[in-house]
Amino acid sequence: MAYDSEWRFSGSRRVPRPERVEICEQCGKRVGMSYPDCPLCFDAIERFWLADWAALLEIEQVDAGMPDETLLAQVVIEESERHPWTVVDMAMSLLRCGTCGNELGSRYNECGECGMAFGSSLVSEYGATMNEHALHIGRWVLRHKQQHGENSIIGWQRTMPRVLTGWLPTTPEAQQMGKRIKDGELDVVDEWLAEVDRQINAKADLN
Repeated sequence: MAYDSEWRFSGSRRVPRPERVEICEQCGKRVGMSYPDCPLCFDAIERFWLADWAALLEIEQVDAGMPDETLLAQVVIEESERHPWTVVDMAMSLLRCGTCGNELGSRYNECGECGMAFGSSLVSEYGATMNEHALHIGRWVLRHKQQHGENSIIGWQRTMPRVLTGWLPTTPEAQQMGKRIKDGELDVVDEWLAEVDRQINAKADLN
């Protein structure tokens, strides 16, 4: 099947982003913060990936849950340069690593085959915005917590609800937040992020 440049650069763009930072009705935290453990937070993030995968299934006339879907996932990995990063990620979630036996790509810091798959996903980001890159990396960190330190996980848990809306911290803000988390000053971080939420939601109210 031929894929044009519009397809290649479509990662995460089929579903509109939320305009507000909201409280999750299930876990009581900011929506997205408890990914992947909370079903509602999981859906808030995963729906961008699922929408792109569903588009591929429609193009290829493949039914979800059937053997052909796994075969298609294998083909996507083999030709990852032709697909958006969301589709490459979804293909990996359907496959097992031949080396470590886990979800393909999930042990990217310790397994060579997983590392190569993760690298292919990063290369597929070509044309992505900085916010889309953050959305991509944040999902990887929270989905595969065993590959990361506690401070990184804490940072991404707090960042993702805002990244979902299109927000990004400046480099100095990100560095300062990282330092505060390392020093255990989570109250200060949460106070700052609460102000970020007020600004994001106030902007949404004007639209």
